[in-house]
Amino acid sequence: MKRTPNPIRSLALILLISTLQGCYLNNTDSSLRNSTVQGYRPIYGALDGSEIKFVASRTVKNPGKIYVYGQYLLINEINQGIHVYDNLDPEKPTSLGFIQLVGNSDMAVKNDILYADHMGNIVSLNIQDFEKITQQASLPLQNWNYGVPPPAGFYFECADSEKGVVVSWKKSEIKNPSCYANY
Repeated sequence: MKRTPNPIRSLALILLISTLQGCYLNNTDSSLRNSTVQGYRPIYGALDGSEIKFVASRTVKNPGKIYVYGQYLLINEINQGIHVYDNLDPEKPTSLGFIQLVGNSDMAVKNDILYADHMGNIVSLNIQDFEKITQQASLPLQNWNYGVPPPAGFYFECADSEKGVVVSWKKSEIKNPSCYANY
């Protein structure tokens, strides 16, 4: 008896296979042996040295998410923190400062509480007064072993957890690359 393929099973199989692909793939391409490519090297830091604090304004260099809350405009600086602007006059937002949150890539705000990712945790910060930000709670993220992920679509020097946590990446020439960010 001949069976016809079930489209739902086929779709489920395709989805399962696609989700099994990791963010970091080991390179098995032998053509890259003894070669040098443009990629990224990890910059290591300690979890203890990544204090959350409100500091002076800085230039936006690598913007991510943008969030409007009340009169404020919040702009994520990928893997570094959040720029805070007074947006009463949307034609001329005024920079108020920068919330230092190493590893930050996402945020949300409700009732004067900023929720953001920071060095392997989701933190809640009271932002009624940006000059006096207080952490309300912290929830650890699972599988956050190596720190800030490398930029997608590039080879990178594989992270070594014994050297610390990756707090950022530096564009460099990588000899004999063995890791690739595929996400």
